[in-house]
Amino acid sequence: MDQTNSDLVDATARKDCMLERLNKRNKERQNYLDVKLEQRNKETLQNEGVDFFAQTFSQRTYDIEQRIQAMQLESGDAPPPDLTKTFAEITMQIQELQRYLTTSTMFLSDFKIKSCQHMLNALTTASDEARQRLLPKKKFGFSGKKVAAKQQQQQQQQHQLQQKQQPSKVDGAEKSSKQFNWTIANQCNAHIVLLGAQVDGLDITISNVHKCFIELQGHPGSVQISNASQCTLLCGPVSRSFFAEQLERCTIAIACQQLRLHSSHATRIYLHVTCRAIIEDCRRIDIDVYNYDYAELEADYAASGLNKSQNNYTDVADFNWLSPDVPSPNWTLLKDHAAPNWSALRRDFVSSVEKDATLI
Repeated sequence: MDQTNSDLVDATARKDCMLERLNKRNKERQNYLDVKLEQRNKETLQNEGVDFFAQTFSQRTYDIEQRIQAMQLESGDAPPPDLTKTFAEITMQIQELQRYLTTSTMFLSDFKIKSCQHMLNALTTASDEARQRLLPKKKFGFSGKKVAAKQQQQQQQQHQLQQKQQPSKVDGAEKSSKQFNWTIANQCNAHIVLLGAQVDGLDITISNVHKCFIELQGHPGSVQISNASQCTLLCGPVSRSFFAEQLERCTIAIACQQLRLHSSHATRIYLHVTCRAIIEDCRRIDIDVYNYDYAELEADYAASGLNKSQNNYTDVADFNWLSPDVPSPNWTLLKDHAAPNWSALRRDFVSSVEKDATLI
């Protein structure tokens, strides 16, 4: 009897042990399947996110392109009264698309980010070109010969006065049927000041300047600078974009909607930007808040349409450093840095130029 009971106990124990092993194996198998399923779900969600982004970005880009083309086809000799509003809406659409790209970089490849950014750059350029063609500045469009002659005489007098005040020459001042363009080029050791009437709403280009002190006191439409070394550029609120390349040991004070800096190093920027600033192929870039000031600054902010209360100068996208967890080593946000005294720097620069001229 005792042997029978012992056998029953052993059989029950073996059965329980086998059931335990089977349950453990089944649980491990289920955990493995759950992990695999979770991985597949994550991959599916990521792929769906990339696909959705690509489709949405392409559609929005196409819609903006079509809107720009439609305006150019439909516009006659005189632009429609709502054209200014339409361009403002297009600018907002491009900015929204820029923000959409910025918030999606966490799951996009480097190539995709650069490709989309180039598309945004092309949209901005197309919009700026269309704006120049379709929105001529009224103060340079004259309906009568007498008014045109009087205005031309005033411009010549102002230009002559500006030349007397400056120790340098501003090249390329030309008048066309639609707008008045200034180009500053091939200057060295020059103090150049362009006032509001000379820059307001216009596209300013600066190239091949060395050891210059340049001030744009007004609200340009856009500013582009290329190949500058040891220069200081102070600029009022820019309605649209600021593009700079090949800057070396420069100091910039700029307020704009969009900033793009390429192939530059050892440069300090005092910045107000309403979109996310972008740098590429740059190193040793210092950034601080915009602090340029002059008498008409507040009026220029209002005329430019730039949002003074929105400044994203601390948010910089470095296309050569896309790691979301590690800050880019190519740019630094200045802290506890004393704001420069532009008046003192201007005075010292002018004195230095005059001293050099005396020695020569």
